[in-house]
Amino acid sequence: MTDPITRDTPETDGAAAPDLVPLRRNMDFVRLWVGAGISRFGTTVSVVAYPMLVLWQTGSAAATGYVGFAGALPNLLVQLPAGALVDRWDRRKVLLWCDVMRLLAFTTVALAAHAGRVWVPLVMAAAFVEGTLGIFYQRAEQAAVRKVVPDEQLPAALSQNQARGAAIGLLGQPLSGLMFTLVRWLPFAFTAVANLIGVLCLILIRRDLRAVRTEAPKRLHVDIKDGIAWLWRRRFLRIMTGVFAGSNLVFQVLGLTLMVVVKENGGTPAVLGLVSAVAGVGALLGAVAAGWWSARFSLYTTAVLGHLVWLLLMPVLALLSSPVAIALVATGIMFVASLFNVTGNVYMARTIPDELQGRVMGTSAFLTSGANALGSLVGGYALAHLGTSWTGAAIGALVLFLTVVVAFSPTVRAETRR
Repeated sequence: MTDPITRDTPETDGAAAPDLVPLRRNMDFVRLWVGAGISRFGTTVSVVAYPMLVLWQTGSAAATGYVGFAGALPNLLVQLPAGALVDRWDRRKVLLWCDVMRLLAFTTVALAAHAGRVWVPLVMAAAFVEGTLGIFYQRAEQAAVRKVVPDEQLPAALSQNQARGAAIGLLGQPLSGLMFTLVRWLPFAFTAVANLIGVLCLILIRRDLRAVRTEAPKRLHVDIKDGIAWLWRRRFLRIMTGVFAGSNLVFQVLGLTLMVVVKENGGTPAVLGLVSAVAGVGALLGAVAAGWWSARFSLYTTAVLGHLVWLLLMPVLALLSSPVAIALVATGIMFVASLFNVTGNVYMARTIPDELQGRVMGTSAFLTSGANALGSLVGGYALAHLGTSWTGAAIGALVLFLTVVVAFSPTVRAETRR
C-alpha cells in the first residue's frame, strides 16, 4: 500500500474532482526530503572538514590541494555513467547504498582522525568515494521526486529542495569549523550518524521509485549516448544548457573575485565568512519564493529577468569596497540564482521522460561541472593579469552575451509560447 498523492472528493455534477494532498502530508515526499536533507547536511559538514583535517594535521598546502582535487574529480568522471545507471537501477536502493557506503567511509576517517593517524591517501580515497556517491545520490533523488510528487506540486517540491540546500550551505560550513575546533574527528562522526538517519528515513518510503523503462537496458555507453542525443535533439534545452554552463562559469569567476575584493580592502577570513553567510540568506529567501515564482513564470521569463538583474549587479561587485555593500549585492545575486535553479529544474523534471531522467540530468551536470572547472582557471588568470576592475567588466560582458542569447533567440522565445 502506498501513500496517496491525491484524494478524491465527493462527485460534483457526475465528475470526481481530485484534491491534491499538501506536501507536508505526502509522507513519502517528507521521508525523502528529510532523509536526503539530513544525509546531505552531514556530508557538507565533512566535505568542509576534509581540507582542514589535512592542512592542520600535515601542514602541507599541496596535500590539501590533492584532497580537494580527489573530491572534485568525480564531477568529470562519474556524471555520465551515474545518470545511465540510476535509470537502470532501483532508485531507492541507490539512495540506501550510497548512504551506507558513505557511512563506512566517514567512519573510517573519523577513526583515523581519533587515533591521530591521518594518512593523506586515505583521506583522498574517502573524498573521491564521497564525491562519487554524492553524484549517484543526487541523480537518484532528482529522479525520485517526480515519483512521489504529482506534476502540479513539482514547483513547490523543488522549491523546498532548493531551500533545504541553501539552509544546509548556510549552516554546514560554520558548524563544521566549530566541530573541528572542538575535536578533529567530530565532523566525520557527525556525518556517519547523519547517513544512518538518512538510511532509516529512506527505508520507510513506500512508493516504487524505479524508472518505468519501455525497452531493455542497452550497453552502458549506448545508454549514455541516448541521454546525450535526447538533450542534443531539443534545441531549446541545448541552448539553455549552454546558458546554465555560462552562468556557472560566471559564478566561479565571481566567487574568486569576491574573495580578492574583500582581501584587497583589508577584510579578514571572518569578514569573508560573514559576507558569504549573508549571501546564503539571499539564496535561502530566493528558494522560499521560488515555488510561487516557478508556478507562475516560465523558464524564459525567469532567465531573461534574472540575467538582466545579474547584468546590473555582478560588474558592480568588483568595484565595491564596503563589506556591507558587497554582502547586499551578493544577496541579490544569490536570490535570483535560486529562482533560476528551481524554475530550470521544474522544466527539466516535467520535460524529460522518466526513463531518461538520470541520463539527461547527468549529461547536463557534466557540462555545467566542466564550466565550473573552467571558471576557476579563467577567474584565477583574469584576476592575476587584469585585476578586479577589468575582471568585473569581463563578467559584465559575458552576462550581457548570455542575456542577449536568452532574450533574442527565436528558439528560446518560441518555447515560452507553448
